[in-house]
Amino acid sequence: GGQWGEALLACVSAGKSGACREPEAGVRLVALESGSVAARRLASCHGEHREQRGPQGVLRKGRRGAGPGAAGHPDSKPPKSEYGGGRQPSGVEEDFLKRYKQEQAKIQDELLQVVTREREAAAKHRSASMQRGEGSGDQEKQKSTQLARELESREAELSRRDTFYKEQLGRIDKKNAEIYKQSSQQFHEAASKMEDTIKPRRTEPVCSGLQAQILRCYRDHLQEVLLCSDLVKAYQRCVRAAHKG
Repeated sequence: GGQWGEALLACVSAGKSGACREPEAGVRLVALESGSVAARRLASCHGEHREQRGPQGVLRKGRRGAGPGAAGHPDSKPPKSEYGGGRQPSGVEEDFLKRYKQEQAKIQDELLQVVTREREAAAKHRSASMQRGEGSGDQEKQKSTQLARELESREAELSRRDTFYKEQLGRIDKKNAEIYKQSSQQFHEAASKMEDTIKPRRTEPVCSGLQAQILRCYRDHLQEVLLCSDLVKAYQRCVRAAHKG
């Protein structure tokens, strides 16, 4: 029992679900009642998520048992965004990834606690059996077989959930890419229309020749500025004509 508990604990901690094989015959394992209670408690912790909707309105059904992500795969990470080159992730993506990681860590921690309790129970069971001189090889073999089936079922469920989340992330990336492409196209079309409607402004000065003559006249006739009135009138007529044109 202690050897299988240690192997199971090491298996879960290392995140290698494939290494959790059926124990050899004769190895004592956890009492069936202890494993069932732990499994029911683990299921009740996440049964409340059975009919919740995801961040994109996707209905999550049948979410009983272990939580999303792989409790037996602590090193697994959510897939990277295919279109996330120079674009920051949206708030929906960040919230989705945050929930995914939190739920994954929570399930892993609870599973480790269950394995630890089963290990302690197995040690007590072995000690009691040695004192009473009891124990049946057939019963231990049946318990080992049942526990192995439960682990296989749990691994299959975790794999299914991991595939589900990858599909959801792929849909989010695809939708965001389409929205970005559409928005970019609309922006360029609007910019082209505005360029066609706005007239270009003249950058060269208006009536620069008359302006220079007026300044020269003022410098030459500081005491008799009225002599420059004809140039000023000509400059005003030139400016009005430029505005009309």
